Amino acid sequence: MNPKLKIIAIVAILILIFGFLGIRYITEASTIDNINIGVEDVSIEELKLSSCTLNLKVRISNPTTEYISELSAEFDVFIADTDVANGTVVKVSIPPESYATSDVLLTIFYADVGNAVINGIKTGDFDLIIQGEAKLNVLLNLLTIIKPFTSSYSYD
Repeated sequence: MNPKLKIIAIVAILILIFGFLGIRYITEASTIDNINIGVEDVSIEELKLSSCTLNLKVRISNPTTEYISELSAEFDVFIADTDVANGTVVKVSIPPESYATSDVLLTIFYADVGNAVINGIKTGDFDLIIQGEAKLNVLLNLLTIIKPFTSSYSYD
């Protein structure tokens, strides 16, 4: 085979491979940009003298036609503008045009928060905000795409 044809063939193959990877990356990046993460429900699981346990039901919606595999999210939880806990959703897979929910248990120690937080929880009237990042590995787990998110929920 002619050396020039070999070089042209190799360049053509490389262009096809990188073109495919580029299209795949753009598709997967678009998928994570379109997901919605929010608090669907909050319940007080346990109310003690020194702490309480909240159960957050986090809903992750995938409105796209792409399958999402092993999405994770880490977030801070705020009540009365006070950072009260950290939460994690670990490796959720979501079919196209569907959603997944994850229960996240949080223990809040009253010694670590102010009276506004304690009163809100004890009276059952508080606004809860989660703020964090969702992470999705793409291109055969070679790259990670990060999407920041914020969601609020009124418990009353």
